[in-house]
Amino acid sequence: MAPYHRISVRVRSTLCCVVAAVLAFAVVAPEAGAQDTTPRWRGVYVDTFNTRLGTPDEVTLAVTRATAMHANVLFVQVRRRGDAFYLDAVEPLPDGVPIDGGFDPLGDLLSKARAAGLEVHALLTIGPVWHLSTAPSDPRHVFNRHGFSGSRIVEGAENWLTRTLVPDGNGSSMDGYRFGTDYWLDFGHPAAVDYVVELVTRLVERYPVDGVRLDGLQYPEAPGGTASVGYNAVSVARFQARAGASGVPNAVDARWSDWRREQITALARRVTASVFAVRPSVVVSVSGVVTGRMPGDTRATIAYARSFQDWFAWAADGSVDVVVPQVYRAAHTATGVDEFDSWIGWVNATPTARPVVISLGGYMNSLEGLLAQAHAAIAAAGPVGGVSFFSLAANNAPVVNNPLSAPAGRDTPQRPFEDVASALRTGRTTSGQVVDHVQPGLFTVVVPRAAAPWKDAIGYVLGRLVDGNGAPVDGAHVFLDSTGGTAGPDDVVSDGTGVFSTPGMTPGTYRLRVVTPTGSAFIGDCTIDVSARAVARITLGIDPSRTGVAICR
Repeated sequence: MAPYHRISVRVRSTLCCVVAAVLAFAVVAPEAGAQDTTPRWRGVYVDTFNTRLGTPDEVTLAVTRATAMHANVLFVQVRRRGDAFYLDAVEPLPDGVPIDGGFDPLGDLLSKARAAGLEVHALLTIGPVWHLSTAPSDPRHVFNRHGFSGSRIVEGAENWLTRTLVPDGNGSSMDGYRFGTDYWLDFGHPAAVDYVVELVTRLVERYPVDGVRLDGLQYPEAPGGTASVGYNAVSVARFQARAGASGVPNAVDARWSDWRREQITALARRVTASVFAVRPSVVVSVSGVVTGRMPGDTRATIAYARSFQDWFAWAADGSVDVVVPQVYRAAHTATGVDEFDSWIGWVNATPTARPVVISLGGYMNSLEGLLAQAHAAIAAAGPVGGVSFFSLAANNAPVVNNPLSAPAGRDTPQRPFEDVASALRTGRTTSGQVVDHVQPGLFTVVVPRAAAPWKDAIGYVLGRLVDGNGAPVDGAHVFLDSTGGTAGPDDVVSDGTGVFSTPGMTPGTYRLRVVTPTGSAFIGDCTIDVSARAVARITLGIDPSRTGVAICR
């Protein structure tokens, strides 16, 4: 797919002082303001830890507030930690959230949001699955079944949690299974991967959501700035079989790092193709890890090197529909400005095949700072991307000696939601105080989100590799050779269940080649047709009795 080219905006680097940030934002703001009527992403994250959706009135309030912001997309957190804010689910309702008997939060939200002209994108936090010191109350909870049973770790292959090998302390506990307050699934475990794919596709089958956003699609950051994560026993055994190695892999072993990164990418692609197969119009987005400063080389980022999430490649090759980098930085601190500018500059300078929607941290910013960041983010993301705010509830913060106030250096309070919505629409608070350097305002009129035209022009291949006994072939590279001269992806790898999925592909006829981890090569005895708005499914059998031939089933 040809990349989208962003509008040209120079984002000024701010290394000396925070006040210079005001000037840098002013450079990009007029152009962004002039494009207020352009369809673009205007998202708001409905964080259900802080915005409860347990009653019809709470749902109505969330929709009313998003409408007042002139937002057009609700990223609604319907899965927090192994729970569900919707009834037709395999997971239990959330602990500690009173939900009226028989009330379906997501169902009610969909009805009310649609009536208000808002899209609903179901946000599922899929990596972290529990966060409290006491166990979930429902025995069906994935943590109870595949994490800890009581105070004892679930043993063997039924344990789906990831862990670090770093001794407890410095951010980890419970023998390396708890990262901060959270326990995480290990996406190198085939059963955990199958569970997540089924969870997402079931939701899309049963609810007419406009999109799904995968949050926490990564490994957690290991303690002490190390790469010591991913040491679920099943995952380690899979890597050992692939690498022909024994012993526990070193945290910085390049092969181990590539393997862990491969698991995350394979899951991103598999979910995207599986959702497309249910309803091609559904937009699949992913929260991108944005830790520290953008170093220039994506391979040096914490996302790539320690969380093993290569969202940079996904935006470039169409593995997902939209990437949402979470650029949560304080606009009133020198460090925050420098790191923010580094990421905004990278987005502005980097063409991608898929849009980037930049998520901003309202909870850590003054209203003045949030608006200045929003102008810069919108200009950098261009007309096919946009901005999102975290969150509907935690939308601004008080700042002492705020360099972005007018005049500079005043203490600015935490403002009520009504001021936030008014400022987005008019650049002023409800009392008329100017808080946006660009007038009349950022979101003066209501606009639809930017279209996703590629979804009508691509298809996917979702296949499975099995050996002569019908067992899955893990870790084989699959190449798709076009019979019409169109290049296919060259980095498709089968997962622990033998499943492989491509990024979005140009329609055409392809022949599959398979190279196993041992280097044996097989050519498919059939071709596969990829059509627009469709998922082509195939099972290939590698028959030892027919050397070099993969049998199409």
